[in-house]
Amino acid sequence: MPHDFRVYGHLAGLNENELKSCLRHLSGYECEVSGQVLDFVHEGVFIDVDSDLDGLLHLVGPDVRGIIDIINHQDWEMYRCTLAGKALTRSRIALDNALDTAYASERRS
Repeated sequence: MPHDFRVYGHLAGLNENELKSCLRHLSGYECEVSGQVLDFVHEGVFIDVDSDLDGLLHLVGPDVRGIIDIINHQDWEMYRCTLAGKALTRSRIALDNALDTAYASERRS
């Protein structure tokens, strides 16, 4: 069954307290921890990801960085959120070209 809404997140540079807080905050997501890195995923129904991301900003310090991709298959939209220095920026990515965009740096090497 296809999913209408997907969120793929990757946070790095988390200390132990930040990691525990983020895991509690993202309890509705599938989470995987590897050292100071937290990967989280949601695939399914639409959720209030904006509130989740706003909450994350209050839980992490300025050294935490990350990327969160939000994909809406119904409206054929994708947004990439970048977390750096306690600021979250969001940019729209053409979903038709998402893989080309994601791997563009590899073609330059």
